[in-house]
Amino acid sequence: MTRAILPTVLFLLCAAPQPGFAEDCRDRFTRLLIHGNGDGPVKIHVTQEIVGGPTTTNYFHQTEAGHWMTEMIEPENSPWVLTYDNVMYTSQDKGKTWTELRALDTRNNQADAKDGLREDAKTAKNVVCGKETLEDAVHDTVEADYSSQRGTTEIHAKFWVDQKSGYIAKTFYHMKNDGFESMTTQLIEPAPDLLLPVPE
Repeated sequence: MTRAILPTVLFLLCAAPQPGFAEDCRDRFTRLLIHGNGDGPVKIHVTQEIVGGPTTTNYFHQTEAGHWMTEMIEPENSPWVLTYDNVMYTSQDKGKTWTELRALDTRNNQADAKDGLREDAKTAKNVVCGKETLEDAVHDTVEADYSSQRGTTEIHAKFWVDQKSGYIAKTFYHMKNDGFESMTTQLIEPAPDLLLPVPE
């Protein structure tokens, strides 16, 4: 799996948020980092800028945990990726045909990812909560710095949260480690009518 795909997958392996209870700013950041928007149907526009490298854009579509697809926008000739029923597939023809790439263990991968995020959240510092206008609506913002992968990666994460629904509408991650730095922006919307391919 390419680095352009990995951040999107990692940040979506989570369960639904629970707005409506009192929590301080650090607790809210921890909840958003670990639990995000859940495993429901979603469409995300992802832009990843790699320092010293290319900028990539794609759509990430997910109907449920373990059934998702990346639709590459730029570079246009990059392969698409699909997961379904514990198998990862790739497509070189924009989703017309799919080739099996490798087997997955979706449940354990999700559990491992969430355990990793719980450990990451313990390192959070410089936590700030505020408000910003996004798409003509005021959103709550929550951001912090934290370490990941046993301290080898430093990340600044920011969430824009709809005040009425508690849904995360936008995220930004600035990641740094030895020899690699990237900025990833995700524009997120629920997609209740989404249908994805089911390879035969």
